[in-house]
Amino acid sequence: MLSEVAVAGIYLPPLFVYALMVVPLFLGMRFLIGRSGLLRWIWHPGLFEFAISVCLLSLLVLYV
Repeated sequence: MLSEVAVAGIYLPPLFVYALMVVPLFLGMRFLIGRSGLLRWIWHPGLFEFAISVCLLSLLVLYV
């Protein structure tokens, strides 16, 4: 797990750094899921995308 990260004298929490690392992964998965047509079968696409992002964030925190 990361410790605090200093950027220009401002200390950022590790969760913020992990969330920034998740954004490109999430956008890539969102593009692939959208292109595959899977979102048409999901009852609530926004909630599904939020759950995917939370899962990616938790996996990143656990394994990095």
